[in-house]
Amino acid sequence: MKDFWLGLGLCAATLPALVFAQAGRAAPPDHYLVIHAGTLLAVPGEAPRREMTIVVKNDRIAAITPGYAAADGIAPAGSAVETIDLSRHFVLPGLMDAHVHLQDEPSIGRRGGPPRNPPAAAEHAVNAIIYARRSLAAGFTTLRDLGADDRSVFAARDAFRDGRIIGPRILAAGSAIAVTAGHGDTLPPDRTGDPQARLEDGTCDGPAECRAVVRFQAKRGADVIKVTATGGFSSNTGLEPQLFPDEIEAIVATAHLNGLKAAAHAYAPLAIRQAVQAGIDSIEHGFLVDDEGLALMKKSGTFLVPTLSASYPPPVFRIPDPASVRLRNEHRAFERAYAAGVKIAFGTDAGTFTHGDNAKEFELMVKFGMPPMAAIRSATVATAELFGISEDAGTLEPGKTADLIALTANPLENISALREIDFVLKSGRIAKRDGRMTEPFSYAPVGPPF
Repeated sequence: MKDFWLGLGLCAATLPALVFAQAGRAAPPDHYLVIHAGTLLAVPGEAPRREMTIVVKNDRIAAITPGYAAADGIAPAGSAVETIDLSRHFVLPGLMDAHVHLQDEPSIGRRGGPPRNPPAAAEHAVNAIIYARRSLAAGFTTLRDLGADDRSVFAARDAFRDGRIIGPRILAAGSAIAVTAGHGDTLPPDRTGDPQARLEDGTCDGPAECRAVVRFQAKRGADVIKVTATGGFSSNTGLEPQLFPDEIEAIVATAHLNGLKAAAHAYAPLAIRQAVQAGIDSIEHGFLVDDEGLALMKKSGTFLVPTLSASYPPPVFRIPDPASVRLRNEHRAFERAYAAGVKIAFGTDAGTFTHGDNAKEFELMVKFGMPPMAAIRSATVATAELFGISEDAGTLEPGKTADLIALTANPLENISALREIDFVLKSGRIAKRDGRMTEPFSYAPVGPPF
């Protein structure tokens, strides 16, 4: 059996060259980048190193060595080799945001904000590409979209994944799952009884229907399941629980059965405890969490995605003294979670505020007591763990995807430096250089040449 898989792997490795040969075209040469990093924070949480060389082969990190290595002898003859001088820069892994809404800006619920005609899915897809590119320019090479329509963000995700456009890795939830009239239910009243509309919207009541909507999201291509366990500010549905325990248990269990992680929008302490007891992977926001909930989260290894930027305050509220700020300051969930040793992943709720301003979350985390190194680690190592992609991302090590960013100041000394990203590398492709975004399209054929 081992020989079978080895042979299969060799076939997969040689298939692109065979396909190009059969089409009468030469396979493209391997592309090497020799990056000279003045200061390299390869593994956030560990000490940075000075004067290092990162060798990238195609989309992967091939080697990391001390000193500034010359390009000569790095690559086999016929390979394309480029040296990138970041000797005056601070280099670190690409950042990750675990909570964004890419289809709109600001993202306004059905019962929140001024009346307007809802954009079509095609417009949402264009928005998702634009806003994801804006986030990439801000240094975020991986995003998790936790609530969109049934097609738009999937389309953007697939375009980036397939290399048609240089963009961030996206983990998409599709439609958030909500109960009838709950936070996330976007169906008009005259379609509430339409079974197909409920599936597509992610609206469910009772364990059986909730299992069905999770399976539908999985079939549609969701990477993660998002459930709204409480009401929310943007939909004016309050802060209290909206699901019965058997409903949240059915959602989480079905997500896990399909190999997907589950995230719960949750404010109220009871809803947080019920979600954690059901096995939820992350609590989003968690502004009102109590000590019992924090203890359960720590014991279960449940992540908190604090989205401080969503409470300080996004323009969606359009009022001078939003309740979100007062509640956040009163309950201090982030500070208490950090002190209790709860795992914290980086998430902003971008979409309730301007995409590309995600880095302001770092400033709030540091303001509320998290050291800069820990804040950076939350947006790299910790979020990669939450996403289940630690073997491929979150640190700069040989074999991992070549996602890295560089800035001219030291964010460990001034966390606000993360607002000014000078260089971005996504899967070995230069997305930003000298503070300017590069051409997003390669115009090269994608997939087998026909």
